[in-house]
Order: sequence, then C-alpha cells, then structure tokens
Amino acid sequence: MAKMVFVMDTRRCIGCQACTIACKTENEVPLGVWRTQIRAKEVGKYPNVRRQFYLWICAQCGNCVEASENNGVGSVYRRNDGIVLFDVEKLKGRTKKQIDTELDAAVESCPIGAFSRDPFTGMANKCTMCAHRVDKGLVPACAQTCIGRARMWGDADDPKSEVSRLLGTEAVRPAPPDDCTEPHVFYIGLDGRQTDRGILKGAAAVKTEDLVSGNLSQTINSTVEEAEK
Repeated sequence: MAKMVFVMDTRRCIGCQACTIACKTENEVPLGVWRTQIRAKEVGKYPNVRRQFYLWICAQCGNCVEASENNGVGSVYRRNDGIVLFDVEKLKGRTKKQIDTELDAAVESCPIGAFSRDPFTGMANKCTMCAHRVDKGLVPACAQTCIGRARMWGDADDPKSEVSRLLGTEAVRPAPPDDCTEPHVFYIGLDGRQTDRGILKGAAAVKTEDLVSGNLSQTINSTVEEAEK
C-alpha cells in the first residue's frame, strides 16, 4: 500500500512563493485563504543572522479526520495512500448546525491552522496533495513548480523513490512533532524552537482588507510574534 508524503528541504527553499501561487491557481483557492505558503523568520544574532524559510502546509496527520468522525458523519476522511480529503456529498441532508459542528471541530483540531472553512461556501478548505493530479500520475502543483526542488513528493513505502531515500539518509523531522497524530509531511533543516511555536502556528486565512491595504506581511509577522508569546 502506498504512503504518499512530502519531504520539505528548507535548505533549498528561496522563498519565491511560486508554490503558493501554483496551489491557488490549480485548486482555485479563495482570496485571502492559503493551502500552502512560505513563511520566514530571521534567526540568530548579528552578525550571524539568517532567514529560515518554513514551507507551511497541511501535514495530512488525520487529527481532523477523528474530529469529523466524532462530531458528525465523517465528511473528512483518509484515503488508503494517506491523503486526507473532504467529501461534501456526505453532508447532504445535514442541517447547518450539524455541518457547523462537524467542520468547526475539524478546524479546531488542526495544530497548525491548515484546516479552514471556505469564506464563500462554508465548506472545508485544506491541502489535498492535489489528489486529482495524483490519480492521473502527476505530482502536486506546488512540487511541480518548485524551482529549487525543495518540495519532494512520492511514496515513502517505495524503496526506489526519492522521498524514501531522503527519509532513510537525511535528518528529517515531522512538524509539529507533538501535535500531529500521523504526519505525512517531513522537514529537513529546521530550527525546532523557531518553527514549532513561531512560523508554524497561525490561521490559514488572512483578512481581505489586509490584502487590499498591503498589510499582508505585517499581518503574518504579527501572527508569528503572537504565537511565540
């Protein structure tokens, strides 16, 4: 059985946000909402200062699956290959209150704010690992567009795959290590203290007025600073 995973090599990321745009384009992600994003944090003290990039994305850990099952009809589910998806058909016939209870529980269960609700439809919004592409033999859009090859994607159970080699030879870690039940996203080159409670935490959605006013970077930085307190 396949186990599809991402291995994110933060040493190779240049922070260009091409993956962010590719994801929004491929999946028609609404304005002000992200399914993946590059977040940055300056670490170290002068003159030894560097910028650490964090490739923020749903870890496919399954916390939301359990929350969905315990608070509703299990509209959030895990495929056999490990990808966590949302089936809107399962919510047919449910009342708004029942839908809100189930999806809000899923939102609350996510330790990194990667599960949100579409601001227009109210339905689930999360990374699907581009399952529609995967089923056609393609790689996720974000991995396809990464010029630095910082996003490696494949079957961890296939000993011939690049991700399997990286998992076996590199110092990798899941993120966050203490909150996710069964992560399918792993990282190389992270500063644990900065990533776990700094760049990692924060809501998936940014206020539309911040986009219009140009305060996007300021909003994200404020979220990071608040999370570190």
